[in-house]
Amino acid sequence: MSFKILRNDITKVRADAIVNTANPFPTVGSGTDTAVYEAAGYDKLLDARKKIGVIERGKSAWTPAFNLKNHGVKYIIHTIGVFYKDGNHDESKILRSCYSSALKIAAELNCKSVAIPLLASGNYRFPKDLALQIAVEEISRFLLEHEVDVFLVVYDKESYKISEKLFDDVEDFLSYNFEENEGEKATGRDLCESDLFIAGTHSKGLFGVSELRSSIEEKKAVKSEQILRDEKEIAPIDVDAFIRISKDKLNFQNTLMQMIAKRKLDNVTVYKKAYIDKKFFSKIISNKDYVPKKHAVMALGLALELPLSEYEKFLASAGYAFMPSSKFDQIVKFCVMNQIYNLINVDVILYDHGEKCFAPS
Repeated sequence: MSFKILRNDITKVRADAIVNTANPFPTVGSGTDTAVYEAAGYDKLLDARKKIGVIERGKSAWTPAFNLKNHGVKYIIHTIGVFYKDGNHDESKILRSCYSSALKIAAELNCKSVAIPLLASGNYRFPKDLALQIAVEEISRFLLEHEVDVFLVVYDKESYKISEKLFDDVEDFLSYNFEENEGEKATGRDLCESDLFIAGTHSKGLFGVSELRSSIEEKKAVKSEQILRDEKEIAPIDVDAFIRISKDKLNFQNTLMQMIAKRKLDNVTVYKKAYIDKKFFSKIISNKDYVPKKHAVMALGLALELPLSEYEKFLASAGYAFMPSSKFDQIVKFCVMNQIYNLINVDVILYDHGEKCFAPS
């Protein structure tokens, strides 16, 4: 199972089932509904839709795909959305039901893949961030229980951002941190925690320049003392023994299993939340000499919902770290700092910034 964002016309997506935002009555609506009817065969699809009759808002029903079979589509799932008025008329509840009922039908039809649009964010005028939140939560819940590939299909002009607020917050974060990193190259000083951009604000504004410089110097002194202590501790030990001790101490498999136990999670939940299949996860935990690629380690760290300090230690146990010059790494760091752990949400942010997503391509 996996989740992937596609910018496409849903009638051109290859999936076992596509979800259509339909009219509750057996008539053809505008926009996507018209496009689906024309691609599937207007008269044939309309006849099948009339046999179903009225569909309640929040409910879904299916028909054959007719001409869309030529594109590999077997079924069209018709779901009935709701107009957003003020949030006090069960709009969110109904929209959740659209996702859950449509995805449930896809599972019952034994679909291996389903393409679904970001429902109600257009003509139905749902606030985009609320529409996205509901989509993420319902798709995530479905994927934890079903082995189905879900494609979230976005069809709009190129300037469209799936999550406008998150896009702006991340842009500010990236702008600030990349500028800081350039400053670090010029001055050669180390970053310290008071330099971090947290929850959309520049935390350095809380400190004066002299206090910031003093904090940096104190951290350097402590770091130097620690290095000297470490050197004294390992001096009498031969190189092979030191490598064995270090390897055992930083063993990634042990760290992963300890983190899972500490958070009282089960293996299945962790590898599904990380978009990792069962065989690959088994390889990770059963081979103490195997270290997965950084991409997989970062996904597992998000699935474990680690705070920043523990996330960085988790990366270090596999020999990795956040790279200041990597936009991908900085976006993941932003997500960890702001407790955005759901990989669908993270992928939305990565996608909006033109970065490779965690979901398998």
